[in-house]
Amino acid sequence: MLGLAFGTWVRIGIGAALIVALGWSHLSAYRAGRSAEQAAFLNQIRQENEHAGKTAEDWRGHYRLCVERGGLFDFETGSCDR
Repeated sequence: MLGLAFGTWVRIGIGAALIVALGWSHLSAYRAGRSAEQAAFLNQIRQENEHAGKTAEDWRGHYRLCVERGGLFDFETGSCDR
């Protein structure tokens, strides 16, 4: 194996360098894609949490208004029975 010509070793070195470079570039692209997807997923969770909080506040407002007016809140239908 040591009897290979210098040009052959250069070609082997260039081939190995190309394989390493391609592997590194693909790994970098994969990590960037994962980071972007994770950021989008976290943004979706934040939006859903915000929506759930607003919905809970709206429900609480309806419930308190019903109770203050002397009604009985029906949890099954979400309405106020007076």
